[in-house]
Amino acid sequence: MDTPHTAQFSQTDSVDLVLHTAREQFLVSPQEETRLWIKNAEGSFERLCNTRVTVLDAALKTGQVVVMETRNKDGTWPSAQPHDTRSTLEEEEDFQGQPGICGLTNLGNTCFMNSALQCLSNVPQLTEYFLKNRYLEELNFCNPLGMKGEIAQAYADLVKQAWSGHHRSIVPQVFKTKVGHFASQFLGYQQHDSQELLSFLLDGLHEDLNRIKKKEYVELCDAAGRPDQEVAQEAWQNHKRRNDSVIVDTFHGLFKSTLVCPDCGNVSVTFDPFCYLSVPLPVSHKRVMEVFFVSMDPRRKPEQHRLVVPKKGKISDLCVALAKHTGISPERMMVADVFSHRFYKIYQLEESLSSILDRDDIFIYEVSGRAAIGENSREDVVLPIYLRERTPARDYNSSYYGLMLFGHPLLVSVPRDRLSWDALYHILLYRLSRYVTRPSSDDEDDGDEKDLEDKDRLPKPGRVTAGSSQDPGLEQAGPSSRVVSRSRAPVDNSPGPSHWPQRARRKHLFTLHTVNSNGTSDRSTFNEDTHAQPYIAIDWEPEMKKRYYDEVEAEGYVKHDCVGYVLKKAPVQLQECIELFTTVETLEKENPWYCPTCKQHQLATKKLDLWMLPETLIIHLKRFSYTKFSREKLDTLVEFPIRDLDFSEFVIKPQNDSSRELYKYDLIAVSNHYGGLRDGHYTTFACNKDSGQWHYFDDSSVSPVTENQIESKAAYVLFYQRQDVARRLQTQASSSKPPASSACGAPPKSEFVDVN
Repeated sequence: MDTPHTAQFSQTDSVDLVLHTAREQFLVSPQEETRLWIKNAEGSFERLCNTRVTVLDAALKTGQVVVMETRNKDGTWPSAQPHDTRSTLEEEEDFQGQPGICGLTNLGNTCFMNSALQCLSNVPQLTEYFLKNRYLEELNFCNPLGMKGEIAQAYADLVKQAWSGHHRSIVPQVFKTKVGHFASQFLGYQQHDSQELLSFLLDGLHEDLNRIKKKEYVELCDAAGRPDQEVAQEAWQNHKRRNDSVIVDTFHGLFKSTLVCPDCGNVSVTFDPFCYLSVPLPVSHKRVMEVFFVSMDPRRKPEQHRLVVPKKGKISDLCVALAKHTGISPERMMVADVFSHRFYKIYQLEESLSSILDRDDIFIYEVSGRAAIGENSREDVVLPIYLRERTPARDYNSSYYGLMLFGHPLLVSVPRDRLSWDALYHILLYRLSRYVTRPSSDDEDDGDEKDLEDKDRLPKPGRVTAGSSQDPGLEQAGPSSRVVSRSRAPVDNSPGPSHWPQRARRKHLFTLHTVNSNGTSDRSTFNEDTHAQPYIAIDWEPEMKKRYYDEVEAEGYVKHDCVGYVLKKAPVQLQECIELFTTVETLEKENPWYCPTCKQHQLATKKLDLWMLPETLIIHLKRFSYTKFSREKLDTLVEFPIRDLDFSEFVIKPQNDSSRELYKYDLIAVSNHYGGLRDGHYTTFACNKDSGQWHYFDDSSVSPVTENQIESKAAYVLFYQRQDVARRLQTQASSSKPPASSACGAPPKSEFVDVN
């Protein structure tokens, strides 16, 4: 800290004069950047951000101590660094690397912010604007829509540190705090969208640097039949009357919006500014779904299939697609979502496929056929079957047994005329025969008490008919309840359980019970008026399961040839996305347009056209798709040119041959997103404005890359610079830096001056 100096000022003098005088007295070179602090009576410091106000307005009094702080060579301020990091700072200042090749530390899920900042930092004209301190003359401290210049100053500090060449990486903690202060959605450390942060930052920088101090009221006018050029010029001039900043100069363009009323044909034409283009990706109308097919033939293992179905299709479309692979009629299929050994949902044919998520386990069961349900029709009943194992519960009562679901559930067709417990037992034994061993003759019962006890546990077998009370358990769960019959076909004549030799006494491997849809409790009775589907549970004793049930075989399945096919998505050209952006669309019901002729809201057709493009064009690829039924990320590869992206065919403003070069762009940065909707990681590819070398920024890590590494499925936000701007900046590269002035931050340590 230097020796204090004393100077005298009038109350009408500006604070800028105080700063200028301090710089002269302390012999600060024009290239060095300084800022002022006021030392209060209690010893605290307060920033003097606005140097354009008078000494009186700044409340500077006689004897007031004013401290001037000089920015370090590495772009930091001495007051912003804790005392215990001074040695680290000296090491950083000794380091000399390529300016701009500087990582940003991840503070905890802040990769989205780092990615957006790296992209913006590599926009040459914007970075030069901050490095040459031109922003200091344009800070707008009184804009009610702005942030009192704080966002602009925090971003300037970040740029100066990153482009000082003295840092391998920096910690953007101050900037993160400022962003959270002015935009509460970015408070904390949750993952966010880099494009959303970018949108907020561009808007904040614009308002903080808006050259318009007092915005006048501007009435938006419709074209009303006037020529497009006249209306467009008027719209741009009106925009500039309220918005004039380096952000407008660099990123703002103009598009033409045309709305047509479907009733009266009224056409409304307006010209609106834009800061970036959010372009849709061509969405495939097909969807790939993986399912398991369970045949009625017990000898066949379940088959895994990969099916291509309409994205907006129905369950019936899924069955039709599977029928092409299996040869089984779609009418003989039932679709179910299996979760945790039970049926989460059994689908109807007319239900939408959008209700099925990619992570769901979908099983399609072959049943005996379908037909209309009638009271006297001869049909088969489709019964949902669960597998349960009796396990001793951890309870003081050792006689209590718990029941645990295991294995895959089944949908089994049972002829209506064979609805008895004994017949059902043999039908299920047949369906499980691939992985359940039938007792041998040595295991057969010769009349011992144990088998008698087992037989007593089973309900008495008997044929069930409507109104019969012989077997209340299955009678109520049977066809008389009018709720189970969902399929019909001729009785299966394959050599099944009806052809097995029946013995009077054979040991039962399992017992059967009616249960609820969760399979967690028995349902001994069913009400006639209920519409609940009866479910059957196969209950195994642990010893019997261990002896006769082959778990490895039960879990086995085979993959159909279609699973091995690699379904490659065709890449999309960036030009296709831009064409989609300019395609005519009909407004949604949630967002109608008020027609001034009809005097009511209408679902008008809307078309956007590009009229005027900015110096730096930001293209946001809309990879995240949100609908009422689904949310997904589109991982389509979008092929975009590194050089010579030509927009001349998309701009409808009349062009001449000499102006065609104003529509050619080169890529300068890409924000990437890896992962899915709920989690992911953001990185950046950027071209250094000084060296022309591309680098990959992954938080604090930076590495050089080649141009052929840039294009990937992760590309999310593209930054393009107009070629004529690049040439202009190259000619200005050798220009000298202007004298430095003031900027904003926290308490200081440097030269100070007494104000009398």
